[in-house]
Amino acid sequence: MDSDIEYVDDNESSFCSLWSRIHKKIDCVELFSNPNLGDDYFFNRLNISNRCSNVEDILNLIKQNYTFNLNSYYIHMICDNENSAMLNKRKFGTMKILSLDVNEYVMHSGKHIEVGLADKNHINEWIDVFCRSFDSVGIRNEVTIIISKQFKKLTLLLANYYLNQEKYPAGCCLLYEKNERIGMYCLGTIQHFRRKGIARELINNAVKMAKNKGYNSMIVQTLIEEGYEDFYKKLGFKPIYIKMLYTLYLN
Repeated sequence: MDSDIEYVDDNESSFCSLWSRIHKKIDCVELFSNPNLGDDYFFNRLNISNRCSNVEDILNLIKQNYTFNLNSYYIHMICDNENSAMLNKRKFGTMKILSLDVNEYVMHSGKHIEVGLADKNHINEWIDVFCRSFDSVGIRNEVTIIISKQFKKLTLLLANYYLNQEKYPAGCCLLYEKNERIGMYCLGTIQHFRRKGIARELINNAVKMAKNKGYNSMIVQTLIEEGYEDFYKKLGFKPIYIKMLYTLYLN
């Protein structure tokens, strides 16, 4: 695997581990599990590395011993992984990992939008926006535990939208740093405030922070089936590698 891809992928894996109640390596498979987050393809996952000759045996072992009250895991495999040809599993989707050159990024100013850092006094506000943006109000308690515990490792950004002189929390994202890479995760907008430039304004501020921290690029993941790839491409994001996602049913 290309060393840059390896570092980027490890940034993502390390970020996911912050959300896990169980995180362990089983031979060539890295398992991330948190049943309190529900059926989530990003956090309840199995990363399969290259050079995994007995992948089916390991997956059967996981089905027998590591279900943790889940109905399924989502297998993440980088496209050049030869194991994908051997997997007899239902394909869930295709994820593209994109990179943005922050030095060439052109800022797009939005109207009626203010983005700022969410400090400890505004954690609950950020969590509320996150849960509403991703239709995940039912997992709010678990998200609160995770964000509160991992707060020092994350940079939380919160967007407010001004309407008739009233301020409304409307969008969020966060930044995570590891391996001299910075990734933007959890970019979301509350449904009522979508298509008003809030996501773009959040990216503007994330880019400014990445540059101020000395980074030349910023990474993001997008599931092709969700339809956001063109949005990122218009802003200058470029694909660096692709993952195939498969569903491993546990029942």
